[in-house]
Amino acid sequence: SQISQISKSGESTAGESIEQKASPPRAPKERRRRASMGSIESTGGEVLPRHRASMCVDVATLNVKCGIGAGHIVGTHVGDDFSRREYLILGEPIGQVARAEACASHGEVFASPEAVQYLAQAGKLNGDWEEAVKEGRPMLIADRDGKNFDLAPRRESSMSCAAGSMLRCCDDLNPSELAWLKKMISLYVHPVVVNDDNERSVLMKRGRRGSDYERHLDEAELRNVYTCFITPHIDYKLTGDEAKDQKLFNLLNDIMNLTTRELDKVQGHLRQFILDDKGLVLIGTFGLRGSTSPNMIANRALPFSLSIHKALDEELGVRSKVGATFGKVYCGVVGGLERHEFAALGPSVNLAARLMTSKDNPGILVDKNVRLLTSQVYFKPLPAVKAKGYDDPVPIFEPIRNAPDNQWGHVNKKNFVGRAKEVKQIMHIAKDMVFHGGVSRLVFVSAMSGTGKSTLMVNATELVRAMVKKMDRRIVVSRYISNDGDSRVPFSLFRSIFKDILSQVRVEDEEYILRDESRRSFSRGSGGSDFSIDAQWEDLSLHTHSTNSSTMSTDANRFRFICQELNAPPEFLEVVGKRLLGLREKNSNNSAANAKTPNLQKIVDFMADAFVRCTKHANLVLIALDDVQWMDDMSWKVVQAIFERGTNVLIMCGSRETSSYPLTVDPEFWSDLHGQYQDDGRYSELSLEPFNESDVKEMIANTLKFEVNEIDSNFSRSLFTTSGGMPHYLSYALDAIKRNTLTVRLENGMIGMKNSTGDESKVEFGSVSELLLFRLDALDSSVRTVLHLSAVLGMEFDLLDAALIYEDIFDVKDSEQSKAAMDLRASFDVAVEEGILEEAFTCVEEDDYEEMVEENEDDLCRSLGNITISLKGRKAHPFYSENRRIRFTHDSWRLSILSLMLHERILELHESVATFLERELDNETEDIEKQIRVFKHWKSCSNFVKAASLALDIGRQLMLLGLNSQAILLFDEVLDILKEMTSGGRNDVKYGGISVSVLQDIEASELEYLMKLNISKGKAYATLRQGVDGAEAYQGALDILNNSPCAADERFDRSVSFPIFSGLFAVLKMGAIEQDAECSYEKDLCKKFVEQARLNGDPVHYGRALAMEAETLGRLGNFEQGLEVVERIKAIYNIESQHAAICKAYGSDRLAQAFTHSVNFNNALGRTQAALDMCDYIVEEIVPKSDPKNIHNTYCLVYAVIFTLKENGLAMKARDIFQTRVVDPFQEHFGPGGSTYSKPMFKPVLTMLDLQGRQGQEAERINEYTAWALDENEFEKKLVSCEMAWAAFSASPKACLSEICFSLAKRQEDVETRSRLIQKAICLMEQSVASTASLPYSNMYARKKLEMMKRSAAFAQFLV
Repeated sequence: SQISQISKSGESTAGESIEQKASPPRAPKERRRRASMGSIESTGGEVLPRHRASMCVDVATLNVKCGIGAGHIVGTHVGDDFSRREYLILGEPIGQVARAEACASHGEVFASPEAVQYLAQAGKLNGDWEEAVKEGRPMLIADRDGKNFDLAPRRESSMSCAAGSMLRCCDDLNPSELAWLKKMISLYVHPVVVNDDNERSVLMKRGRRGSDYERHLDEAELRNVYTCFITPHIDYKLTGDEAKDQKLFNLLNDIMNLTTRELDKVQGHLRQFILDDKGLVLIGTFGLRGSTSPNMIANRALPFSLSIHKALDEELGVRSKVGATFGKVYCGVVGGLERHEFAALGPSVNLAARLMTSKDNPGILVDKNVRLLTSQVYFKPLPAVKAKGYDDPVPIFEPIRNAPDNQWGHVNKKNFVGRAKEVKQIMHIAKDMVFHGGVSRLVFVSAMSGTGKSTLMVNATELVRAMVKKMDRRIVVSRYISNDGDSRVPFSLFRSIFKDILSQVRVEDEEYILRDESRRSFSRGSGGSDFSIDAQWEDLSLHTHSTNSSTMSTDANRFRFICQELNAPPEFLEVVGKRLLGLREKNSNNSAANAKTPNLQKIVDFMADAFVRCTKHANLVLIALDDVQWMDDMSWKVVQAIFERGTNVLIMCGSRETSSYPLTVDPEFWSDLHGQYQDDGRYSELSLEPFNESDVKEMIANTLKFEVNEIDSNFSRSLFTTSGGMPHYLSYALDAIKRNTLTVRLENGMIGMKNSTGDESKVEFGSVSELLLFRLDALDSSVRTVLHLSAVLGMEFDLLDAALIYEDIFDVKDSEQSKAAMDLRASFDVAVEEGILEEAFTCVEEDDYEEMVEENEDDLCRSLGNITISLKGRKAHPFYSENRRIRFTHDSWRLSILSLMLHERILELHESVATFLERELDNETEDIEKQIRVFKHWKSCSNFVKAASLALDIGRQLMLLGLNSQAILLFDEVLDILKEMTSGGRNDVKYGGISVSVLQDIEASELEYLMKLNISKGKAYATLRQGVDGAEAYQGALDILNNSPCAADERFDRSVSFPIFSGLFAVLKMGAIEQDAECSYEKDLCKKFVEQARLNGDPVHYGRALAMEAETLGRLGNFEQGLEVVERIKAIYNIESQHAAICKAYGSDRLAQAFTHSVNFNNALGRTQAALDMCDYIVEEIVPKSDPKNIHNTYCLVYAVIFTLKENGLAMKARDIFQTRVVDPFQEHFGPGGSTYSKPMFKPVLTMLDLQGRQGQEAERINEYTAWALDENEFEKKLVSCEMAWAAFSASPKACLSEICFSLAKRQEDVETRSRLIQKAICLMEQSVASTASLPYSNMYARKKLEMMKRSAAFAQFLV
């Protein structure tokens, strides 16, 4: 509702406006004031009493809330003269209404401060309305119990006669004018109503009449409707400047016309164009009368949502958000007989509005029904949302087109000789598993580079596949080659393997059950357990390919299905699917950032369980993993879990010698493999040696197409000596001999080598590097240029990426793109033919996924159709449809190419690649692998700022996942850029590992990133409880700050250094920093922090510095001074405005925690009531306003509170606080599998409070508590690492455990058990006294309790 006086100015035409103004509150005219207040009276004085009265009878009532605003508004007509029109109202009162309505509950009417002013002038207003106006907040003016105002009598409004005047004007119009007027008015009405009205006119001419009420009932329907909400993101505020406002009106008109144009193309309807509390909103519908068609969603509705989003951006430069749903809604007239409109109402309509306004909306969001009724459009599933009208969370999706990653595939099979013994050993293992199964097995192949490890694995894999196929058994094969740098990408292996295995979800087990009989009869014949590997060795055909040939079988939909089937938490879709597996790309949203972070072990378990589930139908699952020396530790953990849980999995790992290339595998698992698993026959290790002379001779014969007995022994011996028997290097020499026809038939009839010296059998090749250089020099310059780029891109890359980067570097114009692409393709073909590169596998953009459409009673829901979406950007590139992965056949090629390039050229190319990939990288993407790929190039070109910025972002994600060690390695990589710039002089002084000469030259921006890297590194170490390393990182940052001249630069933000002091203080409390008896280091640290923060002036950092000072004073026993500092904190602390910023800067609200410490200070000084008052303040004022998801912060806030309440006979109150404020929110936001530093303390705290709160009562679970307390491993050992951390806040964890034992002892009837518990209680409390010597209050608490326990024990012994 709005309070307004209308004055008309100018003609009302599309794009022009009608202004509506509320009279200014000062000195209003009497008539105008009364007219304005008339609308208030009807709302507050008439409607509400009738509504209240209706509550007493058995009739349907509306449960509504209302907001009222007042002020200047403008009405503008938008649209055209032939399609649709709407009348938009703009102005500040719209925002007032939204704010007022947001304050109201059902059955209440709130007025904005502006409306309150008018109300006060028009009559009597009850309540403190002047204070509300002064504070600028809406005020309650009416509710179900009545109204809070009385209005003075008012005159009749002149507007009440407007309708009658209009009718009298129409009496003078002729039929054609009336028809024109009706047509113009009909443009403002929904098309369904217009059509119904036309039909009704025909019926009325035929004599069929009925009341409007009956007609409305007759026309109302329940229909399946596609509802599309669109919100253009424009500034629609009125400025008062006529030219600027007219520009806004024109834009609104353009938006209206563009929307109706796109709707008319696909026969959709415009439901409404309005400005309301959601902003500027257009609503389109499909499925109402006049807008239905076969395959409506696929062919019309969803294409409209995509096209309007695109058209608004490209044609008007207007960004927009779209939400679309499909579901059953009420379609018909709503309102009274005199004022009504056509509407579509229902849960799906509400959901569409919610999707449109979602902060996680990347552009377009749709619901599950839209996704199921659309083919050839890929959808990114997002976390399900709770929605009004839906019992269960509603799955939502973003419609996209993507090109998913694929697995390692085609590998060129060279002349494979030797290694028969090793291959047959692998085949025997596979054969045994096929027929006996039961457990998984692992074969580890180790060899030096060039020994032929990869070739062995490829051929062994394909021979096993061929063997199992010949045995008529089902085999699933998946392969992957790790690359240098994969160790930085968590679960890098399973980005490929796991997505490939998802393809097996589509295979129905019943298909293979039907073949049981044929398998059984085959097992009785020649192919069963009597299958002979040696006899049929030559008959096995090799076809190097992957089990999965369809790229779309690995899309996110199957991942969602597996998540649902395995009951995985919703966050797995975002955190695991997006960040770790890279299942979804393009317009990322923030839902991943807001999603719960699953426990790492839960992720490992889920991946292993999903792998086993997807491959359970196979007789054998073969995973071939090459170059596992580069594999990350989390991938190893999943491999371990699959090995331990699977019953049909053969894992084959290839690695360089582990002595030179240590693995990141868990040492305990590695030990078990070489121990019990090897003894059980589940682990085998193959170590490849160089070829012997016999193998060399065989390879010569195979390569040069001769018989083995034709090869001269001197010739083979010479090649053996040259190559060292290394198959890979031998292949280079033979390739050169073959290409240059260097062989000759010797006089003895044997094949030897041409030689100008006359000794034809001698091979005079130099090093392998010379051979490679010889091959590279023979290539065309264009091919060498492509190889230069390839070498910089890495061991493996996408053809499409290479092409786009090539075009970017060499500034290829759009008109020349096709020719450049073909030339590039030709150069790659030459490199492949030369054996330098190989096409690892093809990325095919083909959707062979058969939609699983749910049954629906409406035929419309069963129809499927096809959509063709225009391609742009990457998808418009000629290589998009034939994109493939390309890799170097051996890293020696890549290293040789890099060695020939100028260092400056390498840096230049890395920078160009990084710049391009960063543009391709979505600003909000959380795909860690893609970010690390960009990071590696920025690091390789020594761009410290770019590398640091990306490393900090990636590190943050890794730390959220609990991968702190990986984050530290990443930070160190960036720091190495500056560390390697040292002058190298003997007397070169370093701070934080960086030379003074470097620190003197760095700029302010570089110093900021240098500080942030060391701070983040310190945080990661502290999280790992490695306090000494954390202290070194923090101290290094402080030393760098104090010795960098640019720190005095006014452009340097000194606030980035404040976390250093906080971090040093944290590791100091961990005992990582030694200091003297006077705690001089700690005092000096506080003094510096307070002074620096004071100069900075930011209350967030200054408050943190004061909190640190207060805590330090408490640690020194200066409790009175500590309380004085807390008072200073209270004067500057505002939780509403500062809480989020403090948590962002310091991880938790360290200012609020100062109040927690003050509870201890008051207790120490004997001021019990002051301590209890502060407890109430914390519980009632601080905790409710704190972030409930920051469990660590809440725990820190209430830890001292619960001990204080307990000590004052309020243990059950303390338990309730701890349960509702800590434990319950943790379960809600993170689930039972979640983790937080305080989680190990949940059970001890609840148990302690439960026992002490029920003294003298029969407590449940006493036996369970007792068994737990007497179990050393489960009871105290799990809390050792957090003893000092929590002792700094109140009683130490050991003191808590001691109290549990003592409380249990009081309830024991068995003398021996009681004695054990008392002794354990005293022992734990003595340990608490010893460990808290540096923490006065905690130590005081422990001593007091220890004395009490000893007295009680002595008294109990006396009684005995």
